[in-house]
Amino acid sequence: MLSLLLRTLPIVLAAIVGGMVADWLANRPQLATQTGLYAPAPTLLGLAVPLVEAAPMPSASRYKLGGRIEPRDVVRLTAQQAGRVTFLAGQEGDRMAGGAVVVALDDDALRPEYRSAWAALSGDMAAQQNAQTQLYQQLYGQRQPTMGGPGYDAYERMATPFYNMFQSFMRGAPGGGPGSGAPMMTQAQAQRSPSAANNARADYERQQAALVGAQARLDALDQRLRDRRSIAPYASVIMARYVRVGDEVQAGQPLADLADPDQLDLRIEAPADLALNLKVGDQLPVSLDHSNLWATVSQIFPGADPVRHTVTIKAALPSGTAAAPGMFGLAWISQPGGGGQSATAPGIPRSAIVYRGSLPAAFVANPQGEAEMRILRLGEASDDRVAILSGLQIGDKVVANPAPDLKSGDSLFRTR
Repeated sequence: MLSLLLRTLPIVLAAIVGGMVADWLANRPQLATQTGLYAPAPTLLGLAVPLVEAAPMPSASRYKLGGRIEPRDVVRLTAQQAGRVTFLAGQEGDRMAGGAVVVALDDDALRPEYRSAWAALSGDMAAQQNAQTQLYQQLYGQRQPTMGGPGYDAYERMATPFYNMFQSFMRGAPGGGPGSGAPMMTQAQAQRSPSAANNARADYERQQAALVGAQARLDALDQRLRDRRSIAPYASVIMARYVRVGDEVQAGQPLADLADPDQLDLRIEAPADLALNLKVGDQLPVSLDHSNLWATVSQIFPGADPVRHTVTIKAALPSGTAAAPGMFGLAWISQPGGGGQSATAPGIPRSAIVYRGSLPAAFVANPQGEAEMRILRLGEASDDRVAILSGLQIGDKVVANPAPDLKSGDSLFRTR
């Protein structure tokens, strides 16, 4: 009997312990909840943010080409003469009005020559005036007879017209008369020499030519003085300067570069087959930093580069574009005969696109209900929707209005 009891005791003890463990496990949630050591699993109540579906939208077949931003017009000012820099209008980035002096060289050596030219011009003007007076005197001035004095001259001027009238009357009478000769002249008229008048005219014309020559020498000096100053041809900005005040420069040496930063072009090198698809005036989608815009093709070079076999294309950016010369940009050029991006691409609203740094991105809802950030490559825009060339697929669920602090791994559901 004792041996039977010893054999069944372990079994009874094991059953008792197993029942206690089962009872403890059954009451564990309530006990843990009451003591704060255990919290129940959250219950998902629904989406915390609205989602939109990436729906198909048309997207042209385009090829991506990189290029650089450059000013539409750049003017390089160079020294026309050797000299020393005495004036600089500003430094890089300073705006210049049209006609403003940008760089000036010393003109000390030209000033004495300039004053001498003005003195010579004044002397030639006086000589020309004197020659003009002498010529007028020879042609129309009052003459003093060489004999007889003023009384005889008055008698001649009174009697000579009557004598010539009488001669004319006698020539008209029957049989003629003594008036068949030339009319009588006064001594003053007889003393007017054609050769003297011709000499006076020649002297006047020589002085007139000398005056023109003096003015030409003065104009040449004005030009040389003007060449000592480099002037902005239009309203622009100093892009680069190559000299400082006090520098000695030689003719042909660069002084400064000017450009209008409000008129910019995107310069790209396109394969010849792509360039054939474009013409001046076409609109190109362009990506700059984190902005997308349309640019107008303004110039297509007539020939291809013999080494790279590419054609240079310039697209004019809209006025006021937030860009600077030297920046990188992307242009999307249509490809001949397809072979590129699908004609249909997923499209999402603009509000679903955020920028992380300079890269466009969107948050996709994964099967676990968490946000997953995708980096995007944007295509063309139509109304409020943007075609996505890479980063999304048609049917993806995208957060419609991502919060600024949303990040990958965040739950998109409300919990209880």
